[in-house]
Amino acid sequence: MNRFLRSLLVAVLVPAFVPVALGQSLSDLAREKRWADQVLPSLVVGDALWLEFGGVKFLSLYAAPEKPRGAVLLLHGAGLHPDHGVTGELRVALLDKGWATLSVQLPVHPPEVDDGAEYRKLHPEAGGRIEAALALLRSKGFARPAVVSHAMGTGMFYSWWRARRDPAIAAWAAMSMYGALDDLADAPFPVFDLYGRNDYRGVRGPADDRKAILDKLPGSRQLAAQDGGRFLAGGEQTVLREVGAFLEAASR
Repeated sequence: MNRFLRSLLVAVLVPAFVPVALGQSLSDLAREKRWADQVLPSLVVGDALWLEFGGVKFLSLYAAPEKPRGAVLLLHGAGLHPDHGVTGELRVALLDKGWATLSVQLPVHPPEVDDGAEYRKLHPEAGGRIEAALALLRSKGFARPAVVSHAMGTGMFYSWWRARRDPAIAAWAAMSMYGALDDLADAPFPVFDLYGRNDYRGVRGPADDRKAILDKLPGSRQLAAQDGGRFLAGGEQTVLREVGAFLEAASR
């Protein structure tokens, strides 16, 4: 039987974070299904898990070495899927470095909708999915998972953190972060602010403001990848190297 037919259904109840009414998903669920139909037949590394939030099942990809050093939750960019681009590369590269990885499908809009304001409407639903994913990792014995997020996934995680302020996060690698990080001044975990030298203006412009916050957070740092374009395109090797190094340092 093919692996995607052996996928596991994991329903996680998250009563502490219920900003979306049952059955009221704003995500383009048909697009999510198309992504899943594309990803599952070619899945080589890890297993597909179907998590649930607000009555909606969503795809996640889980992989773990025999003796994991910890776990990393991966959050992709706008309109994409858990195995796309640098997110897919990271989930395999971090697995090779000894980390268990869980990459989740975040809510998406139709392809013609790429407006940031419209995507922010999905943040509450994304927060529920993040909570479900963290609950799964913790049920597997990972009390303090790290988070690695890309572009819109970074904004979605930041929105969740501002609402929940969950102290049980080990570290956060925030890639191509739009805006500032004012609410992280007292975060109990280190943050890695990674963006491309030629990233979007909304990412590069507030970088100094973000750095002023990070300079006060032990173990935190900022890096403008010299080979990184918009959303770090072209800087994938730098991302793999630097994110791995950051998580290594944070785990000591």
